[in-house]
Amino acid sequence: MEHLDREEEEEDGEANANAKNKVITSLLKGPKLQSNNHHAEAAPIETSESESEDESPPARKSKKGGESAEDPGPKGEAVEAMDIIATFCPKYKDRPQIARVVEKNRTGYRIHWMTGTYSGPWSVAKKKDGRKKVPWVDTVKESDIIYKKIILTSGQKLSNKVVHSLRALYANKDSTKK
Repeated sequence: MEHLDREEEEEDGEANANAKNKVITSLLKGPKLQSNNHHAEAAPIETSESESEDESPPARKSKKGGESAEDPGPKGEAVEAMDIIATFCPKYKDRPQIARVVEKNRTGYRIHWMTGTYSGPWSVAKKKDGRKKVPWVDTVKESDIIYKKIILTSGQKLSNKVVHSLRALYANKDSTKK
């Protein structure tokens, strides 16, 4: 196992952040060809890499009902599989960082990253694994979650109330990190 010094780790992190931002920008500028291929999210394939480019097929709406998506969950509230959460990543503060929880593990939560904007539709982020497109899987700590139990609209968008809450939370986190 190769050990990287701190400078190499920071350079790798910056390179990954730049690559992700370029892909997101190109996806937003590219032609909006969205089909209703619901079979694209059938069976996620596990990968150990999380430094690849992403594409976004349509995501499915969570079938959860009864829980309020309008209030960020209290710290004690449990996050379950298939819940949509928002995390704070200082590298990517330009856009909300939204993910769907796959499972809870001992180090935090395994998630599928999602791509989208405050005003646009959200879908599961994909990366290339050889010739296949697989969900972008990652692990986040409980402390990184700033908003729990987000429910997307029927158009796979964030509600206005959630958008305002997320913008306020990100602005607050950004001002405390400076």
